[in-house]
This record gives sequence, C-alpha cells and structure tokens, in this order.
Amino acid sequence: MKKLSSFLMELLANVAVFCIMLGFLILLAPQVSEAADPVVLTVTGNGVNKTVQFTMADLQALPQETHTYSGYNHWPALKIFKDMTGPTLQSILDRAGLKDNATLLKFRAGGAFAYKDYTKEQLLDTPRYYFPVGEEGDCSDWPPVRSEEGKVSVPTILALNNADGRLCIGQVAPNEPQGGNCAMIEAICTGGTIYVSIESLDKWGTPYTNIPSGTTVVPGTLITLTYPDGTPDDTMIYYTLDGSEPTYGSYIYNISYPDFRPKEMNKPIPVNGDVTIKARLIGWGKSDGDVVTFCYNTGVPACTIQGSGLSQPANYTVEALKSMTPSVVSYQCSEQGQTVALTGKGVLLGTLLDQLNVSSRWGVEFVTTTGEKIEAGSIQELKDQQCMLAYEVNGVEIADVSGDQTIEILRNSSNLVDNRLKHINMINLISIANEITISSVKLLDYTGQLITSVAPGGGYCIEVQYANDINLLQNALLIIQVRSGDEATATTGGVVVGFVALQTEVDIEGGKATVEFTMPGNLTGKAYVDALVWDNSSEQNPLGKDSHDLNFDIKLN
Repeated sequence: MKKLSSFLMELLANVAVFCIMLGFLILLAPQVSEAADPVVLTVTGNGVNKTVQFTMADLQALPQETHTYSGYNHWPALKIFKDMTGPTLQSILDRAGLKDNATLLKFRAGGAFAYKDYTKEQLLDTPRYYFPVGEEGDCSDWPPVRSEEGKVSVPTILALNNADGRLCIGQVAPNEPQGGNCAMIEAICTGGTIYVSIESLDKWGTPYTNIPSGTTVVPGTLITLTYPDGTPDDTMIYYTLDGSEPTYGSYIYNISYPDFRPKEMNKPIPVNGDVTIKARLIGWGKSDGDVVTFCYNTGVPACTIQGSGLSQPANYTVEALKSMTPSVVSYQCSEQGQTVALTGKGVLLGTLLDQLNVSSRWGVEFVTTTGEKIEAGSIQELKDQQCMLAYEVNGVEIADVSGDQTIEILRNSSNLVDNRLKHINMINLISIANEITISSVKLLDYTGQLITSVAPGGGYCIEVQYANDINLLQNALLIIQVRSGDEATATTGGVVVGFVALQTEVDIEGGKATVEFTMPGNLTGKAYVDALVWDNSSEQNPLGKDSHDLNFDIKLN
C-alpha cells in the first residue's frame, strides 16, 4: 500500500509539473491577432520614389478637405457634387514621393471597369474651380447660360464619403465637361491603383470638316467638325469664330455623346458670309491638340439678306443662287407705261427665307445700290406673289453697269410698276414677331408684396408686365403656367401645378396681369414659371418671346 500511495503521489506531482509547464508555454506562445486592414489603394510607378499601399484608415489619417464640385456629363446635364470630403490627391501622391518629372496619372478602379488617364498638369497644376451659377439638371440648349460669378478654387481630392472613393475634379471654365459619374471615377478605394509615369505625353490629333477650307459656299451651308477615328467620345472639339485660340471656355462642338443627343446639342456652324473657324482637341490624358484653321466665304454678294431674326447677314452670289434648284416663273410689269410679260429664272425669295427659318409674318424692304428703301409688305405676301431673285430675264443674264452678273427682283403684285426692281443689293427683314414684350414676371403674396418662396398648400400670385411694341391695340392670349417636379428645368419638364390662359387686349401703353394660384400641399423643391403670349388659342402664333426667368422654392417659411 505504501508503494502504491508513493506511486500515486509521484504521478500527481508529475501531472502538476506538466500542467504548469503547459500553461507557461501557452503564455509564451504568440497571440493570434485579428486580420490586418485591407489595402484599398496603391500608388506606384516610375513617377514616384516608392510604392505605397493605403488602408482606409491611412487615407482617413491624412488631412481631410471638404469642397463642392460642378461639372457637365455628356448628355449634357449639370451635376453638382456637394460636400465631398477626403484627402487631396497631392497629399496622397506626396506620401509616395511624387517626382518633379512625373507626367501621367493612370487610375484603375479595383474590381471595376472604370479607368482613366490624366496628365499631372490637368489634375495638379491647372487652376480649377467650383462654379455655383447654373441650372442643375438636363440642358435644354448648348452652350449653357453660366458665369464665373462666385467661383471657388478647389483642389483635386479623393472623396471618401461617396461611392467607395470618388475622384473629384474642378472645372477650368463653367462649360467644361467632367463626365459626371464617368470622369469623376468611382470605386477607387476598392483595391484601386494610381500608376504614376514619367513617359512622354502623346498629343491629341486634329479635327476636320465636311467641306475643305477655303471653299466658297452657298449662304446657310452648315460646317461640321469631326475628330479622327479612334478618338474617345469624351475628347472635346473646342472652337472659336472670332479668330482667337480655342481653349477651355470656348465653344464646344461635340458636347453630347453620339448615342445621346448629338442632333439636338452638337450644332453645325452656319456660313452666311466670311467665316473663320479655329478648332483643337482637348481631352484627358494627353496634351492639347494643335489648332487648325478653316476658312469659308460666300463670295462677292449680288444680294444680302439681313435684319431681325438673323444672327448675321446672309450673302448670296450669283454663282451660289445658280447652284440651287432654279424656278422659272412668268411675271407682268409696267415699263414706260406699257404692260410687259417677262419670264424670270432664279430662286424664289420664300425658298431662301425658309432656309433661314424666318417667320412669314415679318416685313420686308428692298434697298437699292443708291440706298433707296422700298417697302415690300410681309414675307407671306411676297411668297404669294412668287417674288424671285432672278439672274435671268427672258433668257438673258442680268448684268450691272460694269458687266458683272447680278440679280433683279421680280414679283406678281397688283402694282405692276414695282414688279421689276433693278439695282437691288440688299433685303432688310423687319421683325414684328415681338409685337408684345414680356418685360417682367414677379412672385407676390395675396397682398401684392414680393416674396421668394411659397409654402406647400400656400397661396401666391404671379404678376406679368408686358409692353406693346407696335403701337396698335393688340388682341393677345396671355398664358401663365407653373411647373414642378424632379424632371422640371427652367424651360421644360416636370408637371404643371398651376395654369391660367387670359384672352385680353393689350393697350398701346402695355399692361399688367396678376393671377392668383394655390400650391398643392404635397409639393416641395423648385417651381418654374412660364409666361407666353400668343395671338389666340386656335392659331397659337407667338406674339413675343417666352419668359422663363422666374423660379422659386416650395418650402415652409
């Protein structure tokens, strides 16, 4: 028994020693830690001194800045990115030791299709801004109405509070497209990479036109600008018409992508005289393209059409008129007291004015080479009289005193004396389209006091003041409508939340109309006011330019 007891005591002692040693070994063993934070962004390349990997905590530890950014996408629509917060791109690259000779930054979003190349100059060296003036949302026309008023300088940042890391870039000029959600790349902080390169930069190519430079063309000829094959759609063709060098802020020809609204937004350039187009390509990731110049003219004009409704005079040479489909019409006129039958060959004035998109209600006066003005009635009357710019009469070409080819005016009016007009070199258009001018549109409360917003369910008034531009008592239909909703813009869209049509007589001194409305109780946001003036509800001919100047907030005061 003593031996057994001694054995058990020794066994227990050994077990105790083993347990103590095991516990000691456990204490000495390395502790298993939680998984390390994932790398969300890598900066590498021969344009930095070292490769640096960032976790989200690393990026958040850098100095943070908050800015608002503006930019157009290629629909186009103005996008505003408010209160974007994150480190500047400069601070991120400085951690990797950005080299002075770095030229190109290649962004690749982790696990996503988004990628983009930018030059270092575009993102870090060129001054960029947020432009607060402008209507957010879809553009109804291009170029947009914006200004540099109140612009705010902004750096390029990597916003950590939006879309898994969004690259936010300011605008150089108010009309510069940023690509919206496209150029401002998303998901950079999902394992993305910024490769910094010192390679020599490529240069964008040069645009070309549909008609060779130096060509004499028919007035109204449209010039299109096209970039070379293989050029990305977000590479913009900037151009000027005043002889200056195109750059940011100049006209943009191809703002809308080919699959979006190119016919509506990418408008050809009309030639109605001497036109000089200077154009260049500007886009991300390459140096700006070389400036190319295209020149066009309409020759020495035999006749010029000018006046209201035309942005510039339309000059017509005899050669240009002969290149059009000719009309042959019989006329009667009085010469030396005798009625004479004539056959004219040329182009009908109505055809030319239709090409210029001129209202048939406007007036016309012919001007001779000596400056004499001859009132000719309305465009519609001249159309009815088959008024012609004739370069042949009875088979004989018309020539001036020096023997150069020119034109005569032929028509079939009741006054035979004026049916053949010689030595006419100018046709003036006199617009009566603005018979009624809307001079102001105001938002008032029911007591007539100016207000700036309306509460949901609240009452308000719209006051429209208008002027009579023709000094005659005028019957007119005044239309006031109020639109709101997510799709509403200054000129279109949304739903109508208030509408009134008033048939009224506009006094020679003009007048004022005030209409009461009640705002639906379930609305908030922005409201837009349209004021229109027509002749009547059946014909619906505009008597003046529509007004879309007034908009206001729907909110609790």
